[in-house]
Amino acid sequence: MYQRPKNLEHFLGVAQTLFQAKTLPDTARRLSAKVFERLEQPSDDGRRNRERFPACELLDSALAALLVDQSNLGVAARAIKTLEPSIGWQRRTSGLNGSDDYVEKHVHGIICGPGGMESRYDVQLGFSLLAPHTRYPDHQHPPEEAYVLLSAGEFRQCEGDWFDPGMGGGLHNAPNSVHAMRSGTTPLVAMWCLLV
Repeated sequence: MYQRPKNLEHFLGVAQTLFQAKTLPDTARRLSAKVFERLEQPSDDGRRNRERFPACELLDSALAALLVDQSNLGVAARAIKTLEPSIGWQRRTSGLNGSDDYVEKHVHGIICGPGGMESRYDVQLGFSLLAPHTRYPDHQHPPEEAYVLLSAGEFRQCEGDWFDPGMGGGLHNAPNSVHAMRSGTTPLVAMWCLLV
């Protein structure tokens, strides 16, 4: 029988706190409450995405400034570092308007979800990592989604203007809404969650 590792349990507690912060929209907090309620029940099918991609090498530099931070953002960064050897990695290869080199310059760390550290299909919790000066493509998906930023970065929803929620801030993407993100002069690290 699957027993959730203690370092993953710790990360989930920290992530839940960040996703319930008042700096997030009400819609993001409501969605994340449902996600973390579902995550109270551990579940894992043992299938891991073992392949590492070039952008994985950015994780240390992307989290470096936060590793000494005493806020919840720093606690989350340190928790991600302890999980790193067991994270499942994915990347997107489709979408519109992405940087020419975005495939090589981004990666998604799947913590809970298909192929992740806790591989399951009812919920997803992870983070996106973009190299500096990278635009992630316009895309959409049926599940609604909430984000919390661990770094600076900009987001676009539908045909709206680009905006930066700020470190510790977040956003909510409605079901099937077109959205994208991009980094500036430093890597972008953003945690996300969704129900499947």
